[in-house]
Amino acid sequence: MALFFRPEGTDDHVTDDHKSGGIDAHVHGAGAAVGHDQHVAESHGGDHLHEAHAGHGHHDLATPEGLKAHFLGKRHLLDHVLDQPYFEYPTGDGARHGKIPIPNPLGKTWENPMIASPNKFIAPTTFQPTKFVVLEVLAALLVAAVVIPYARRVKDGDRPKGRFWNLIDVVVCYIKDEVAVPAIGSSDAKRFLPLLWTIFFFVLTLNLLGMIPGVGAATGSITVTAALALVVFLAVVGSGSKKMGLLGFWKAQVPHMELHPALAFFLVPMIWAIEVFGLFVKHAVLAVRLFANMFAGHMVLAVFIAFIGVFGYVSSVLVGPAVLGISVLELMVAFIQAYVFTFLSALFIGAAVHPH
Repeated sequence: MALFFRPEGTDDHVTDDHKSGGIDAHVHGAGAAVGHDQHVAESHGGDHLHEAHAGHGHHDLATPEGLKAHFLGKRHLLDHVLDQPYFEYPTGDGARHGKIPIPNPLGKTWENPMIASPNKFIAPTTFQPTKFVVLEVLAALLVAAVVIPYARRVKDGDRPKGRFWNLIDVVVCYIKDEVAVPAIGSSDAKRFLPLLWTIFFFVLTLNLLGMIPGVGAATGSITVTAALALVVFLAVVGSGSKKMGLLGFWKAQVPHMELHPALAFFLVPMIWAIEVFGLFVKHAVLAVRLFANMFAGHMVLAVFIAFIGVFGYVSSVLVGPAVLGISVLELMVAFIQAYVFTFLSALFIGAAVHPH
């Protein structure tokens, strides 16, 4: 589901790109320009048709000039970390890319009744699935396909056998013994272990899927990481409110201090406001940290690959090892960021369950 802003003065109708969540701008008169280029090309031969077609965002990838124009396009460096209603794939015929559209099961839009004149300022809200939604569903299915058989084996008393299942067992035990118990406490950690395990494997799977060329990095989107941080925030507020009551949880944000009543009258409200603000900031930073690290890593990879187009094929001899090294670093970052997100989530939950 996507919501797109449009400047005042645009047409009342919504283009297909807006309906499907695309970011390409709707330029008036573009169709006429394309028709003119094709007319000129037909009157001067097929070569001009290719040049006219390349001038509208399609480049010949068989030449260094085409590679340079392809990789230095304004959209290309961001395509991998931007959400789209389609998946892209290389066509190999000189075009920029092919598209596999994601079908919309509802096939309709929704006008927001809370906004006056939505057609003038805001495009209609669509229920169009995007590639990040597909990747999140795929990640959830992959995590379930691994965790459910593992849980059944442990429940039946069957020890994990094989390198893969031993690896999963090591990760599960590490999060339990080195993350959950120290941060939350042995008495309360058991209740939150399913959440922490799910967060770790889900974030890790999304990070690893982002390593596949052309698929897209879902964790490089602030909307995805913000949703994950919101889940942690609800777990923090819910667990704290369950133990101390709703009012008790928010009251406990102020640490106990022996103050004179006259001084406490001024200091306690200020400290409470600062602590509550810090509670929201911590979870906002939790989302931004994961987003920024994954976004920056994929942008660095895209920039290094762009050097091939800038300096020609010879540079691939030098750029290739650098891209390989950064890819290995990105693989390590995928595990580290999943661990950091899980570790901070455990710390926040522990602070809510055991306020000081």
